[in-house]
Amino acid sequence: MMMVIGILLALGAGLWFGRRLGPALVAAVMVMAAPLWLIGGFVLDLLRKLPAGLRRAWFALLRALGFLVVLPLTPFIFVWAFLVELFRPNHRPAAPMQSAAKRTAEVIDFATARKARRPGPPD
Repeated sequence: MMMVIGILLALGAGLWFGRRLGPALVAAVMVMAAPLWLIGGFVLDLLRKLPAGLRRAWFALLRALGFLVVLPLTPFIFVWAFLVELFRPNHRPAAPMQSAAKRTAEVIDFATARKARRPGPPD
């Protein structure tokens, strides 16, 4: 019986975490790819202007710098993206018909109030 309860709890936790894991992974990939794309393009533009002898040393320096800066931060980026997606409030927006009906009711109430305040025509 404990095994069944454990499996059900694990399945429920897996479904709850998994439902938000996909968007978190997409966000993490975007967070990692955008700066690398921009910085990589800028670095390649700089490297085109260097002499061939300095180019090899420059690439080695950039690889070392990339490993030292980006690699230790990678787990934190994925964990941050996952936790943000996990604890994001999940509010459902009002259906279009409900919001339209509410606006219509407000307009009717406003018109009724204006009509009640307006003096009648002179007799």
